Amino acid sequence: MHPRSRFLLILGLGVATAALAASPAMGGNIKRFDSTVTLSANNPFHGHVSSPKHACEVQRTVKVFNKKAGPDGLFGKTKTDGDGKWSIDGSTANGNFYAKVTRRKEGAAGTTFVCRRDVSPTRHFGGGGY
Repeated sequence: MHPRSRFLLILGLGVATAALAASPAMGGNIKRFDSTVTLSANNPFHGHVSSPKHACEVQRTVKVFNKKAGPDGLFGKTKTDGDGKWSIDGSTANGNFYAKVTRRKEGAAGTTFVCRRDVSPTRHFGGGGY
């Protein structure tokens, strides 16, 4: 092997090794937090998002779905308030519904916070039974 080629090969391996060693440090810390979304049993289209991390409770997107045979339909969506509470007003409930809180990822000061998604149990609202 030509000396110049050997030098370039060693230099390339050194740069690649340095990049691999530095990538975890550049990525920072990742902190994951569970989230729980509820759908009120006695007040249709109201609920709460709770988490050990307050930032995972506020301004979270909550989607409510109507469970049907076939694909479930998006009934409505909203955001939680400063206490993690959410509601979709002016809606008449009739059927089987569940709520989903979406995953959220934010970074601050070298740390990435991940708020995990969640799905509530299905609840029946309106006349009749399941």
